[in-house]
Amino acid sequence: MTVDIIIPTYHRYELLAETLESVCSQTYSDWKCWIAEDGESEETRGVVEPFLKDRRFHYLPGPHVGTPAAPRNRAIEAGRAPLIAFLDDDDIWLPEKLEKQVAFMSAHPDCVLLGSNAFIMKDGQDHQKDRLPLYFKKAPFGKVPYKKHVRDDYFINSSVVMRRSALKFAGLQNERLHKGPDGEDYDLWLRAGALGEMWLMDSPLVVYREFATKSSASNASRSRRRSDAYHVRFKIYSSAMNGVGDMPSPLFFPEHDRQYRLCLREMMFHAAGPRFLGRMRHRIWSSLADTFCFPPTKSGLSRRALRAFAACKARWPKQQNRSTIECVVFSKDRALQLHGLLATL
Repeated sequence: MTVDIIIPTYHRYELLAETLESVCSQTYSDWKCWIAEDGESEETRGVVEPFLKDRRFHYLPGPHVGTPAAPRNRAIEAGRAPLIAFLDDDDIWLPEKLEKQVAFMSAHPDCVLLGSNAFIMKDGQDHQKDRLPLYFKKAPFGKVPYKKHVRDDYFINSSVVMRRSALKFAGLQNERLHKGPDGEDYDLWLRAGALGEMWLMDSPLVVYREFATKSSASNASRSRRRSDAYHVRFKIYSSAMNGVGDMPSPLFFPEHDRQYRLCLREMMFHAAGPRFLGRMRHRIWSSLADTFCFPPTKSGLSRRALRAFAACKARWPKQQNRSTIECVVFSKDRALQLHGLLATL
């Protein structure tokens, strides 16, 4: 079974060669590697050219967009293989990575999304000499329930292999999604995960490169980052429910009602902002959200409301206190305007 390897890159000349070497060292040989550059530079071409002697490598320069989603999508559309493997331009695969995951996908035809554990390599470390810590010490290894997946992203981008057939129905990555933690990756996993099983292998098959960041910051700065993180998560869930471009999200269809509700609940929680910290408050809010959004009625308003939220107009208030969210919910009979004062809970 052929695998399309998708590598977006931008100004990673010093690390890209090691990433490509890890692809060459795979014990599984039936693959094609698509190196999609965000822009076009002589430095990147110089790194890639020696690898192009192997006809399995393909170089795809393109316009500079500023996010990895656009070059990723170009590479995905260029390939035709039934399996797609993602790899960031600064990470490293262990030699048996593809062999183990292709064998797993062959043995589990209902699996649409497969990830693995990873080693963490910090600046100055050598993955061949140093003993590296694991990325996940506790995680739902094995089959990942959607209920867990919707609250936390357990899939490291460079560890993921997914079926092209699932991507066909889930849609490509959202190029307009705000870049942030998880971002366009998590959005795609949420859509694709509704189409079948998700599995997480406990074997570390990737070396994830972690870069040092400034740890000292003011309380105000940390507060802004926390608020921004909530806003990013809100947009991720919204994108997962609405789909990309003209492609409707799999979550929109009746057979995925449960997954849709889980995403909607998380979206509304994160719309309230960081004032709703804590799992206890989260659980209380989740119960209230279920009652508020999906009241059981004989007329079936619950289902119509569920469908309507796919087209809801949700906006952030211009004020700094993002405590309210206004939605217009459309049904076949009438339009209902709901105004939730979320911060009063």
